[in-house]
Amino acid sequence: MEETILLVDDDAALLEVVSIMLSQEGYRVVTAEDGAGALEAVERERPDLVILDIMMPRMSGFEVCRRIRAESDIPIVMLTAKSQSVDKVVGLELGADDYITKPFDTKELLARIRAILRRLNRQGEVRGGTLTLGPLSVDVPGYTATKNGEPLDLTPTEFKILSLLLRRPGQVFSREQISEAVSGHAQYLASRSIDVHILRLRGKVEDDPSNPVFIQTVPGVGYRAARSV
Repeated sequence: MEETILLVDDDAALLEVVSIMLSQEGYRVVTAEDGAGALEAVERERPDLVILDIMMPRMSGFEVCRRIRAESDIPIVMLTAKSQSVDKVVGLELGADDYITKPFDTKELLARIRAILRRLNRQGEVRGGTLTLGPLSVDVPGYTATKNGEPLDLTPTEFKILSLLLRRPGQVFSREQISEAVSGHAQYLASRSIDVHILRLRGKVEDDPSNPVFIQTVPGVGYRAARSV
């Protein structure tokens, strides 16, 4: 899937320049000009990464970062005109993944974005195209899944969902994102059948499906694979 980046800044010129640069690099770019808009975009778009300005009207980037972190592990790069080390410390303590000071070189920003997304992708990947989470193992090229070495009898849709979640452990996927990833068309988006597939999948991978460990629900948002078990 095309990776989505949310760019948040009250500087319209910066939004335009950085959006063009990121789009040219193949990313899908969503923008917001203030904190409230940023939170709405996170809820609506479920981006893969957020570039977040600190100094914004009505709601600071620090507060936006804090609110995002309360609900999601989406990577956050703090973007600010300030250079004081205290701002960097505060941002990182609130859960930001990186920090870059204005004015900045767009190539440097792009390099940091790529590094974070590569690291995120590697978290769910092991050599040979195999994804693992505790006793769960998914051989993507071989189209097989096992738990404690025993084969799991998954439907094609269940296999795709499990593979998607294990590629990005800790990242929350909305039902719409899961639907699009496993079906490839928008007609599937409104269906609540994703919940049914998740329920059936849990019945096959969880020790106690009523108390899931591997596939977690984020109320009002969607589902994610645990970072570790």
